[in-house]
Amino acid sequence: MHTPAKVASLFLLFLTSACAAAVPASPTVTATSPPTDTAIPSATPQPTVTPTLQATAVTSKPQTVNLYLVAIGDNGASGEPIGCGDSLVTVEVAIEPTSAVLRAALTALLSLPADATYGQSGLYNALYLSDLQIESLEITDRQATMRLTGDLIYGGECDIPRIEAQLTSIALQFSTVDSVSVYINGTLLSDLLDLRG
Repeated sequence: MHTPAKVASLFLLFLTSACAAAVPASPTVTATSPPTDTAIPSATPQPTVTPTLQATAVTSKPQTVNLYLVAIGDNGASGEPIGCGDSLVTVEVAIEPTSAVLRAALTALLSLPADATYGQSGLYNALYLSDLQIESLEITDRQATMRLTGDLIYGGECDIPRIEAQLTSIALQFSTVDSVSVYINGTLLSDLLDLRG
């Protein structure tokens, strides 16, 4: 026969084991909630994708520069008057986007086909007989210095002001340039043309 003290201790033992069996249930419930929290931050970086795509679209925008050709005998009607009663005429051309726009413009001029006239425009390219390459370009204190190498060939006395105008205007189109010096094979262009004229 059990005494009241034994009954009480058995009851406490039963109660303790019942509580111990119930404890593991609560960690299982809390363990499932952290994954929900970790999924939330992964959604926040997504808005940063949109500005990156927009920036790429902006940089691929076409870029243009001006080339300068001659309207012979135009007497300044179509552009700036130069030389033997001619006009210097602006022609806009597309280039690959670049920060070196002076180099790109000069390269485009020197790379024109070796034809006296530019396409169907009838405009004259006084450099069409020449074979020139860029040695160096620099802009210091708003002074552009263009050093070219190769062969400068011109077709007559009137080509002298045309060549000077075409080469110097390439640099003067930019707001960062006030004056231009052109050298060909180390000799100043004006001196070279004077020697050959």
